[in-house]
Amino acid sequence: MVCRTLWPRHNDLMEGYTIVSHEACVVATTTPCQHCGADIEVICIHCFGGTVAEEPLEQFTVSDIREMDEALADQLALWPHFRKATELDGVFANYCTRCGEPQDDRLLHSQPEQPFFDVPTAIVSGEVTYTPLIGTIRLSGDEHFLVD
Repeated sequence: MVCRTLWPRHNDLMEGYTIVSHEACVVATTTPCQHCGADIEVICIHCFGGTVAEEPLEQFTVSDIREMDEALADQLALWPHFRKATELDGVFANYCTRCGEPQDDRLLHSQPEQPFFDVPTAIVSGEVTYTPLIGTIRLSGDEHFLVD
């Protein structure tokens, strides 16, 4: 898995949005809490296509989300355990429903045994569920994708 960060160059980017996609979904699965071990639902954003700092990219997930537009925030209200703890927190995270601790989003994406390492394969195999997002979404975070 490769993580790439690019610098803003466009109006959406200057407003804090480095990622734009009109082909995105919420991917959900169950995994043990990284703190207490309870089985919890975790989610991530997967883009079948989109742009990252105006560069086209296909089949990528987004971790460490720092900002999102209102349209995406409204749709993510269906998953209340994915949130910022306070407005002062830097990133959105999945929170355990048992102990209340945030999960390290980067860990969920970075290792082959983790649920968001290879989302396209996990979708096809039925290891995760996905819910299409409506319309174009804009957010800022770190994109992850597999490199052959």
